[in-house]
Amino acid sequence: MSHKSSSSIQNEAPKKKPKLETKPSNGDSSSLTQSMDSGGTDNFVIINQLKEEVMSLKRLLQQKEQTILERDRKLTELKADFQYQESNLRTKMNNMEKAHKDVVEQLQAKNRELLKQVAALSKGKKMEKSGNILLSP
Repeated sequence: MSHKSSSSIQNEAPKKKPKLETKPSNGDSSSLTQSMDSGGTDNFVIINQLKEEVMSLKRLLQQKEQTILERDRKLTELKADFQYQESNLRTKMNNMEKAHKDVVEQLQAKNRELLKQVAALSKGKKMEKSGNILLSP
């Protein structure tokens, strides 16, 4: 079993792309142009791919922002509707409470009046009975 030691792994130089030769090896200038073209083309392709990716990400970001704005608008509408309904319910509840209080007060007043009448009638009958007793002998 052979293992590379960690120091030998660290000493290995990372693989690099071959550099473009500035001087043609065989004296032909077309080989230099060809090697520069292939490197330039690779870079051009990579740049175009990255530009497309950036544009795609920008479109995606714009869509996400639009979705967030629509959700914020909907949330604002729902909050406004909730506050409107809550306000209406509070008003309705306060009106019902006032109406109930008025009815209770009216019934209590009527009850007191009826109790007075009952007391007066009871007192009148007692007087009548006591008057009859005094008049009969």
